[in-house]
Amino acid sequence: RDHSTRAETAYNETVPVTLINYLVKHKETLLPELHKLWQEKDFRTTGSWADIFGNTPAAEEAFMACQYAKFINIVTQAGKEKYPLPMFVNAWIVQPEDLNPGDYPSGGPQSHVYDIWRAGAPSLDILAPDIYLPNFDEITALYTRSGNVLFIPESRADQKGAANAFYAIGQHNAIGYSPFGIEDRIEDPVNGPIPKAYTILEQLAPEILKAQTNNTIAGIWLSATRQKTQITLGGYSLDVQLRQSRRMLVPGSLPETGYGLVIATGPDEFIIAGEEIQVNFFPLSSGPMYVGYLSVDEGSYSNGKWVAGRRLNGDDIMLNYHIAEEAAVQRTGSVVRIQGNAPHILHVKLYRFE
Repeated sequence: RDHSTRAETAYNETVPVTLINYLVKHKETLLPELHKLWQEKDFRTTGSWADIFGNTPAAEEAFMACQYAKFINIVTQAGKEKYPLPMFVNAWIVQPEDLNPGDYPSGGPQSHVYDIWRAGAPSLDILAPDIYLPNFDEITALYTRSGNVLFIPESRADQKGAANAFYAIGQHNAIGYSPFGIEDRIEDPVNGPIPKAYTILEQLAPEILKAQTNNTIAGIWLSATRQKTQITLGGYSLDVQLRQSRRMLVPGSLPETGYGLVIATGPDEFIIAGEEIQVNFFPLSSGPMYVGYLSVDEGSYSNGKWVAGRRLNGDDIMLNYHIAEEAAVQRTGSVVRIQGNAPHILHVKLYRFE
């Protein structure tokens, strides 16, 4: 923390009443990091920063977070008086090699001092993280707590960046994903991973916005270390994996990245968009337990309307020809699969049978 004369005085003065009032009002809903820090001093409500939070690096970081937040709040209020626009603050994420506050910009809008920023800067609308680390899913989960709207102001502009954008929008209702250096870091502005991904997201925008409102959307984010995930949506459990070759997995054939989003559009109907993924459906309600594909259509959206292309069947959706093996684990041997060097959109209609 700052150790100037003014900072020393402020650190030893009483903690601002605005922060104490916030803590008391939100005691039951504080995020775990701040709740634990305050609890260590038995939830005191009067005293200096050391009295309330202890004389530790975490307490000093809380002090700095409060000072920065108060200043940014003044700036934000002044800006909104001229232009009443939503305002966000950009967060430098703690890196793996950062052991203590000060190894990273101490007092910034980190997820573990989120509540202090909310108390000190109520004029701010969004705490927005820069994310270049590989655990994108974990970091986005931290920045969607307590109603924070997810906006990524800076991140990757490559294939993994395309995956990040789909996942953030599909899983966390993100309102935006901004690749860093989009004007000079995307070598191919037409056929690069980000342009291709954004072309699909632009086509799907009306469906995405409707699904975000209705909570009928989920995101997919897979890698070599996270090769599968489970999604519950539209009355089904979706088993999602990195795309495999036909006749099951050939060693070394898994793609490095798979991504997408799924939208439940009606009973037994889904939109699946993305790249290098495959999906199996399992029903969650009573009735016939096997799921078949009434239709799997490739296509695109033009002016908000679906334009069907190829209908996929046969080898395009077949994974395992050993049907008895598949039946034993409640599968048919077929999957919904998106492959190739670009993301695609599929419309899928299901039926159930015994």
